[in-house]
Amino acid sequence: MSRSRFLFGLLVLIVQVALGQLPKISGRVYHDKNQNGIYDSGDKALKGILVSNGKDVVATNTKGIYKTKTLENNPLFIIKPKGYVSPRTPQNNLKFYYLFQELTNKKSFDFPLYINKEKDKVKIALLGDPQSDVIDDIHHVNKLVTEELGKNKPDLIIPLGDLSFDNLNIFKPLSESLGLVGVPVFYVIGNHDLNFGEQELSNRDKTFEASFGPSYYAFEYGNNLFLVLNNNFPINNREYIGKFDEDQLTFVSHITKKFATKYNSIKVFAHIPLEYTSNKKEFISLMNPFDKVLIAAGHTHTQYHSYFQRNQKPAVHQLVGGAVCGAWWQGAHDIHGVPFAMMYDGTPKGYWFLETEDKDYHLSYKVSGAPIEKQMYIWVPENKEWDTEMNILNEPYVYANVFAGGESTKVEVSFDGTTWQSMEYYQGVAPELKRFYLLQELGRYKGQKLSKMPKPTTKSKHLWRLKISENLSKGMHLIRVRVKDDLLKLQAEDVRVFYKQ
Repeated sequence: MSRSRFLFGLLVLIVQVALGQLPKISGRVYHDKNQNGIYDSGDKALKGILVSNGKDVVATNTKGIYKTKTLENNPLFIIKPKGYVSPRTPQNNLKFYYLFQELTNKKSFDFPLYINKEKDKVKIALLGDPQSDVIDDIHHVNKLVTEELGKNKPDLIIPLGDLSFDNLNIFKPLSESLGLVGVPVFYVIGNHDLNFGEQELSNRDKTFEASFGPSYYAFEYGNNLFLVLNNNFPINNREYIGKFDEDQLTFVSHITKKFATKYNSIKVFAHIPLEYTSNKKEFISLMNPFDKVLIAAGHTHTQYHSYFQRNQKPAVHQLVGGAVCGAWWQGAHDIHGVPFAMMYDGTPKGYWFLETEDKDYHLSYKVSGAPIEKQMYIWVPENKEWDTEMNILNEPYVYANVFAGGESTKVEVSFDGTTWQSMEYYQGVAPELKRFYLLQELGRYKGQKLSKMPKPTTKSKHLWRLKISENLSKGMHLIRVRVKDDLLKLQAEDVRVFYKQ
């Protein structure tokens, strides 16, 4: 080799390292008919399947071959196509990726796929912040989520981040629990799931990646396009902001362009809500190819709907989906040993179902341990003779805390089952939360090993009230509350007994 050629090769290598790039790699995507993980006789090469390094997105050719380059610390992964699925782990995570550490051992990486029967309509369980710290919390998840979904299986499970409470060792038992449901689980990363203190941004998710794969990716399922993102951006050894990094935005741009002609809508899952994400405008602009955009997030331990307007396109709909753990597993424990841990807007612990196909979707909230019909708390004053310390909570109002409601929701109340009155949308502290805190401050839970909740100040975004008429006759009344929201496709009714003295 001549000296000039050697120096040129050395220069190329230095430039690659400086740019965080390693030499090109390739591989094949194929239908693995005998599911042995080897491309052999009888297997079919798959054309047009997308593969990504976390920034670039390339498609396989007629022989199922892709070619791309690796990026420093980034996994290599496949965009799951409709009707196919990657091999599953024992915890029902999909092995659709190669970690960066694996990419340094060789230059060829194949992706076997199996046939997967998928309906156009897909039912997904969305799990806001499980926030597990110790094994006790996993026991709670078992009772509140895994056992319920094991009897009422969705097609997919998507936890919306904050899987842990900074204890990343909890990933394993959590995934073992959710894996028992027997359906694929697609994980979202949260701020409490990060590796803080890393010098490189690309290492913020190395423990998450080792357990679940890339922290942002896309996949097709049924007649749907899904996008899982990571907007947890560390700024020092402990703090973070909501932000999408540049490589990730480039990846999103490629995905939206490649699928723009195939899908009318897109469903996005991220941990931090858009209003707390610094470059949300840039992200929303990348959604322009789609008429309908749904974003599901967690993070706040409250739940609400919000909308982001777009020019000549329907608004982006965001669901902030509360928390499986309620408020960080705080408060007294019930008879089953599970903390009451009501969310900070008065919502009981639970999770959401997203039922979707390309052109439409429906969201419904499921209170853990209650029938699906339980969609609200109705609060009325109760004058007590024995537990008189509770009387301080009494107000001359009927309250309706509609867990899945929003500002577009119409809530009505009837005291006689015939005449209906509209209730006022009211942003205030949920009365159930006030009672919970009062009981705690009165020492009613002393002797229990518990995590105390702070004084409630969060104003609920799904609370309605009506002042009780002084002309209402004395005695017992069966109050009915009905709820309707055409925009959210929400309809519910419940009753409460009120005794006027």
